[in-house]
Amino acid sequence: MSDPMHDPGPDPELEEWLAEAREAEAEPQPELEGLLESVEREIGQAEKKPTFWLRTRPTWVRRAIASGAALGVVGLTAALMLRADFHDYPASYMAVALGSLGALLLLSVHMALRPLHRPPMRGAARAAVVGLTLASTFALALFSPHDPGEAHGVFDHVSGCLFFGLLFGVPVYFVLRLLDRGAQATSLLAACAAGLLGNLVLQLHCPRKDPEHLMLAHFSVVLLFVAGLGLAHWLVRRLRGQR
Repeated sequence: MSDPMHDPGPDPELEEWLAEAREAEAEPQPELEGLLESVEREIGQAEKKPTFWLRTRPTWVRRAIASGAALGVVGLTAALMLRADFHDYPASYMAVALGSLGALLLLSVHMALRPLHRPPMRGAARAAVVGLTLASTFALALFSPHDPGEAHGVFDHVSGCLFFGLLFGVPVYFVLRLLDRGAQATSLLAACAAGLLGNLVLQLHCPRKDPEHLMLAHFSVVLLFVAGLGLAHWLVRRLRGQR
């Protein structure tokens, strides 16, 4: 047995290594100090931006803001610009149209504004929302309860409805992009929400029921948002990747 009264003490090499470590910690490290100052400066600049307060709200608050903005546009359309034949329109089809478009709109908002602690959304989930958005708006336009005897010219008022739908869809797109605080690509979901809102507004406002007009003017709103903005963001990411 070893005698504790004659303990030889720590290893001299260990003592030398500990002494060097203490000296290294005591020495100033300008690189780390400069990096810390740079990070603190960037944080300070970010906190001064108007979007900082919005993006730091809890997820449910950001979702409520985006959903409230979208539903507010729909409510104003129903109150001020409701189609003249609303009460004579088939109630079942109107319920299906408003219900499906509204549900997909809220789903797009919910998925676009995810909590930061959750992993990035898989591509399959985004593709499912995009597919449902395109399929539902296409079906609603194609199978509308129209009367062939009341059909108007195919291109009548197409530009007006197209402009009207795009105009009312843009705000919800920018609201979602404004509230998005993640690094993931949520632009496609925001585009879906914008197209769905444009279709909701047109469903409540435009009195046309013929599939030709609905395909060219109403469904095209979704197609332009999803395909146009999706292509634009894909090109931006591709150009950034080549740098």
